Amino acid sequence: MTSDLLFELGCEELPPGSLQTMAAELGQRLTDGLRELGIDQGDARVFATPRRLAVLIRDVAERQPDRDIERRGPSTRAPDKAVAGFARSCGVAVDALETLDTDKGPYYLYRGRETGQPLAEILPPLITDSVRKLTTPKRMRWGNLDESFLRPVQWLVCLHGETVIPVELFGLCAGRLTHAHRFHAPEPVALAAAGDYEMTLFDHQVIASFEERRKIVTQQVTRTAERTGGAAQLDAELVDEVTALVEWPVAISGSIDERFMNMPPEVLITTIESHQRYFPVRDAAGGLLPRFVTVANVESLDMSQVIAGNERVVRPRLDDALFFWNKDRKQPLADYVQRLDDVTFQKGLGSYADKTKRLEALASSLADSLGDDAQQARRAATLSKADLVTDMVFEFTELEGLVGGYYARESGEPEAVAAAIAEHYQPRGPSDAIPATPIGRALALADKFDTLAGQFALGNRPSGDRDPLGLRRAALGVLRILLEARISLDLLTASQAAIAAQPAPVEDDDTANALLGFFQDRLRGLLAEQGVSPDVFEAVAALELTDPLDIQARCQAVLAFRPTPAAASLAAAHKRVRNILKKSPPDAGNIDPALFDADAERAMLDTLDGLGEAVASQVAAGDYAQALERLASLQAPVDQFFEDVMVMADDDAVRRNRLRLLARLDVLLRQVADFSHLSG
Repeated sequence: MTSDLLFELGCEELPPGSLQTMAAELGQRLTDGLRELGIDQGDARVFATPRRLAVLIRDVAERQPDRDIERRGPSTRAPDKAVAGFARSCGVAVDALETLDTDKGPYYLYRGRETGQPLAEILPPLITDSVRKLTTPKRMRWGNLDESFLRPVQWLVCLHGETVIPVELFGLCAGRLTHAHRFHAPEPVALAAAGDYEMTLFDHQVIASFEERRKIVTQQVTRTAERTGGAAQLDAELVDEVTALVEWPVAISGSIDERFMNMPPEVLITTIESHQRYFPVRDAAGGLLPRFVTVANVESLDMSQVIAGNERVVRPRLDDALFFWNKDRKQPLADYVQRLDDVTFQKGLGSYADKTKRLEALASSLADSLGDDAQQARRAATLSKADLVTDMVFEFTELEGLVGGYYARESGEPEAVAAAIAEHYQPRGPSDAIPATPIGRALALADKFDTLAGQFALGNRPSGDRDPLGLRRAALGVLRILLEARISLDLLTASQAAIAAQPAPVEDDDTANALLGFFQDRLRGLLAEQGVSPDVFEAVAALELTDPLDIQARCQAVLAFRPTPAAASLAAAHKRVRNILKKSPPDAGNIDPALFDADAERAMLDTLDGLGEAVASQVAAGDYAQALERLASLQAPVDQFFEDVMVMADDDAVRRNRLRLLARLDVLLRQVADFSHLSG
């Protein structure tokens, strides 16, 4: 017999950020646990709303299946007391035990059939253990309970079909009573059967499925914005957050006073999205309209009052922003720079004024090496952190850099300088664009190099999943700028320059090498997303290159070359060559053709002579695909060489000569990548 199984954990309002992950983890723990207990089950669904986490598993068996068991006991030569104890643990007499012959002699063996336990007996401990092990940001206690959870638990439901399974948790015993919408259906609701869960809640104004609610939120917000004559700006993270805050979404639109529309759009969007969780509305040209869309959790009889309430709530935030906007612009951005002396960047790394001086040197140097305006880069660096001491950024920290760009324009700074200031924190994350301007890219690189260099000099390097300082994000930002803007840069040289400028003492090159390795780990993952397999990356990384753009180009060329027969043959041959040279390192002498005694040796040398200069020229020009095409011609002479020639000849001179020939082949095969790292 099978029936649907439902477990629901009803809480006070759960934080939106952890809602989905907690529901998914609860579902995984329960389904995995049932599987380990041998309980047959069907498909599972998880549900998550602000007041509940729930799991519904279809077709769950009412008991474990019976199963045959075997237990090997002590040797037949063991003391009677030990044998009797084993029999007793199996629930039988000693006479009921069998014997099993092994290579160590005969042993007692118990064979029996274990009766499966009912679901009602084994499920409560599984649910209790699963809930207690749930990953939560921070737990709390309430009442006199020793148990803790993310929020106080108010009710429990556990049904197998129509039958209640009395799980006890948090001083509560599970039943069939759930709670629906707090306002539309405030009374407890009895569930007739587990399978009725989603529809019963829907009938009482709760959409239990997070995915279904997200679709409804998206559709409602889109249509509501269209009715105002615009299009909603749907940030995916905001959609998820709003979905996690409501059980019965109702989208409504509101107005923004025209006096606020002269502020930069980023200020309006930050206020509307981050602080109020509203959706901005844009016109056909992409400009902001004086409208917003928000999602209520109630279907009011007088929606005009709800709309007025939302307009009333956002107005003071926009008033604050407008006040800061007008006040900050009463003096030029450059006047704020001197106040950076009083703001600590980080203990051991000086103030923001100290960081600014490091950025001036590094940004101008990078701009100069990349062929950009070093003076403008230096000016942008000088002003880059000035907005941190403005009232606007103090109140709206998300606007750092962007506000500085606007204030720089208001102060009469060149557009290239203002744009660079606005862009220099980019990319802020994996979905954010890199800086669009050359000076912005130089300043962004300088800022990220300085941050990484300072933390590595202090020994603050990420470990495990922890990265509170965002160093992985900074390193990925550097790599994305270099790759997406097609910028060739030596990471080691840039890292050494940034580290040398730090106030923290650095005694040797270990810090620079550690930072280079940190970049390489991030580059491995970045190129993997582009389809570069681990062995291809390792083949290129083995050359110890330090220019990410060059590494990417080589990886792409090797990836295209790899499916060819020549690639497989050369990879196998190169592995053999590397193994031989590792065991018998060659000397520094020249190859002597007079010592050849096989045509394959001469053919090999002729091929190496013919290819060496051409391949080197193509590699120098960055034409790796053409270089690999030429290297493919090595396949036949290399295969023939290993078929006809015994490298480790008895004659010492002949053997050393052949090792020199292999060393020459090794150098050529490492022009684009190290073929010995490619898998078969």
